[in-house]
Amino acid sequence: MESGGEQQLVISVTRAVLTAGLVAGLVALALAALLIRQITRPLSALHRASRAIAQGRLDVRVPVQGQDELGQLAHTFNQMAAALEEQEQLRRNLMADVAHELRTPMAGIQGMVEAMQDGVFPPTPENLASIHQQIELLNRLVEELRTLAHAEAGQLTLEITALDLAGLATRQVALHQPQAQQKGIALALDISEPLPPVQGDEKRLGQVLGNLLTNALRHTPPGGHVTVALQPDPDGVRMYVQDDGEGIAPADLPHIFDRFYRGDPSRSRQRGGSGLGLAIARQFVAAHGGRIWAESPPPGQARGTRVSVVLPRRPPPRSD
Repeated sequence: MESGGEQQLVISVTRAVLTAGLVAGLVALALAALLIRQITRPLSALHRASRAIAQGRLDVRVPVQGQDELGQLAHTFNQMAAALEEQEQLRRNLMADVAHELRTPMAGIQGMVEAMQDGVFPPTPENLASIHQQIELLNRLVEELRTLAHAEAGQLTLEITALDLAGLATRQVALHQPQAQQKGIALALDISEPLPPVQGDEKRLGQVLGNLLTNALRHTPPGGHVTVALQPDPDGVRMYVQDDGEGIAPADLPHIFDRFYRGDPSRSRQRGGSGLGLAIARQFVAAHGGRIWAESPPPGQARGTRVSVVLPRRPPPRSD
């Protein structure tokens, strides 16, 4: 038969074990609740943000807490939301630009047709040619807008091949010689040999050089000079088009690659430009992993403009 002291000891130990077990259980429940809250709170924030984006509020972001899987998920969500917001802004800008740029030729066509219907203008070949010219402008604007929209959305397809940049430049200069001779402009080609091998899309890069040449010839007065030069560069090949025209104002220089930008009235569509050539050139060069920039006046000159392009030896792989 156990003594009273031993019984009391057993009771005390039993009570202590039960108390410790109860405390441990409460602590475990509290920790579990805290852990569940830490997991569900970010998920709830992601859920609310997802619903907000589905309702069109693309500026919503979620807080990033920590570097664990939930933190990485929140960071990825914010990147997705930012991309969606950027694409939506591009879409709105494009729609505004399209509405603005197409209004003028459409109004011209409508005015000419209504005038013919009212008998104000006879349907002569000259008047019909004016309408045809406006329709051609509309077609060019639509095609260039489509190309630019694909490029800005990262949906531009490149056909990568080994390039003969010297041959490409020679063909583009020959193609633009009649326009230069008609304006009395000396168009020259300067190629530094040998050029390192470069890979890229010949059609796209030909369009880049063609746009730069057309722009330079448009803004060079009779008796001026336009030079196309190719030379080796540490990153690959540098190509530039330099003119001695009126130049570009310092305030306009950072924006000349923007879509439809015309800071100088002389850079208007009345002189033949759609306002998209340099924007398309920038997108094509960027798709090749290259750089494009303008200097006005060019180094060593008091006036004129030089637009330079540096192309890497090979475009970067696409991240589809």
